[in-house]
Amino acid sequence: MTGRDANNDPLKSHQIKNQNPDQGTVLDRIKMPPMSGEEALRRFDEDRSASDGSDHGTKQQSDLAELHPIMKLVALGGTLVMVVTGLLGVLYLFAV
Repeated sequence: MTGRDANNDPLKSHQIKNQNPDQGTVLDRIKMPPMSGEEALRRFDEDRSASDGSDHGTKQQSDLAELHPIMKLVALGGTLVMVVTGLLGVLYLFAV
């Protein structure tokens, strides 16, 4: 006979998972307070900055942001030249 199997009831499996924390995925077993993704990112950033020993008020900048504007242009130009050279090299390989 075809029909629903009583053992595959989603409500029962959810209740069993809550009663037996050893069953389920690893993420189901981690006890975490409910929070939004934005809250989790804020806490992660606070924990990371606290472990680095930096102040909460200062923002970390990338190495490129600290460069002189002329050096930023040189870095951008060099990157573009390398990308164009790579693309032309690939085209040359297919043309030969």
